[in-house]
Amino acid sequence: MMKLSDRNWEAFYISNEKENGIFKLRASMSGIDKNKLLDSKEPQIPYITRSDFNNGVSLFIGKEQKEKYQLDNGNVITIGLDTQTVFYQPHSFYTGQNIQVLYNENLNKYTAKFIIPLLKMQVSKLSWGGNGATLGRLKRMQLLLPVNDDHLPDYAFMEAFIKERETEKRKEYIDYCKKQLENIGGGAQPDTSER
Repeated sequence: MMKLSDRNWEAFYISNEKENGIFKLRASMSGIDKNKLLDSKEPQIPYITRSDFNNGVSLFIGKEQKEKYQLDNGNVITIGLDTQTVFYQPHSFYTGQNIQVLYNENLNKYTAKFIIPLLKMQVSKLSWGGNGATLGRLKRMQLLLPVNDDHLPDYAFMEAFIKERETEKRKEYIDYCKKQLENIGGGAQPDTSER
């Protein structure tokens, strides 16, 4: 089993505007106030807000919105300013106000699952109001990440670590379900032999 303690860790700035930064960090390209959303008969695009529920998805809206609002690409991490909410967005989306977007070419759902708890710890130091999660404060923040032999973030390790943990949890859950079925008498296999 992979262990976090078996790795070397180094600090990296969140923003790639710093020397060893790892993310392109910018404000959302949409930032649509909810009252300015256009109605649609085909709501299919996630509308991300600073909510701490449902991966930040407040509702689904139509792809066609006012021309000045651009759709943000998926495979990114979003940070809700003021509320310090951090989520992985696998699909293209629109946002409400005050959402920052983090891009990295090595990001996928597994590396995001590794990085997001670390980001949450950092942004939890910020609070609503005077010490909120502004773009400037985010750019100055650092994350400790496992590194490879070249002292770069070890994205391969992060992905493998999360995949291993998911496989382990899935097995634990299946074993638990089997045991529960046995306890209630549903664990017997049906007779499939021909009669």
